[in-house]
Amino acid sequence: MNRISTLLLFLLLALLSGCSALLPDPLTAEQHLAQAEAFKAKRDYAAAADSLAKAIRKQPADGSLHLQHGELLEVAGMPEQARKTYRKGLETIAGGDSSRPELNYRLLQLLTLKLSAPDEAEPLLTAISAGSVRHLDARGCLAYGRGRHQEALQLFDQARLQTTDQDLTARILYHVALAYHQLGDDDHAMLALFHAINQAQSLGVSKDIEYFFNDLKGLTP
Repeated sequence: MNRISTLLLFLLLALLSGCSALLPDPLTAEQHLAQAEAFKAKRDYAAAADSLAKAIRKQPADGSLHLQHGELLEVAGMPEQARKTYRKGLETIAGGDSSRPELNYRLLQLLTLKLSAPDEAEPLLTAISAGSVRHLDARGCLAYGRGRHQEALQLFDQARLQTTDQDLTARILYHVALAYHQLGDDDHAMLALFHAINQAQSLGVSKDIEYFFNDLKGLTP
C-alpha cells in the first residue's frame, strides 16, 4: 500500500469514527442505569459514573440522577468532577425539585470535607432547612472546613442525637470520626467509624467510612 493510499485509509477511518460519534444514543436512561448497576456490582465505579452521565443526558431534569452520579464520582475518587455534577444538577433541575436540598447538602459536604473550599460552600447553607439535622451537620462541616474542629464535633454530636435515620446517622458518625482525627484522638475516631459502618446503607457513605478506616490503619497505598 503506497503512502497516498495509506493516508486515504486513515482519513476514511477518521470520518467513520466521527460519524459514529454523531449517531444518536440507542439506549434509554433506564438501560444506562442498569449498566451502571452492573458496573457497581463489579466495583468499577468510574465506568458506573460514565453510565450515569449518559442517563443524565437522556433525562437532565431528574435530580436523583445527578445525586447518584455525584456519589459515584466521589466513590471513584473524582471530587472535582462530583462538584461539577452537583452544580450542574442545581443549575438544571426545577426550583421545586425534591432533590435540591440534598444536592446542596452533598455539595456543601464535598466542598468542606474533601475540597477545602468552605467559602464556596457557605452560601449553600441557606438552602438547607434551618434547624434540621442536615443543617446542624452542614454547620459542623463548615466549622470543620475552617479548622474549628472542636466546634464541628459539638455540632456533629447534636445532629447525631436528633436523627433516627440509619444512613444519615452513619454519615454524621463519619464526620465525627474526621473531627476526632483532627483533634488527635484516633481511638475515638475508630470507635465512631465502627458504629458508623454498622448503620451505613448507601454506597457513598460506606465507601467514605472504608477509605478513612484504611487511612487510619495505614492501609491506603
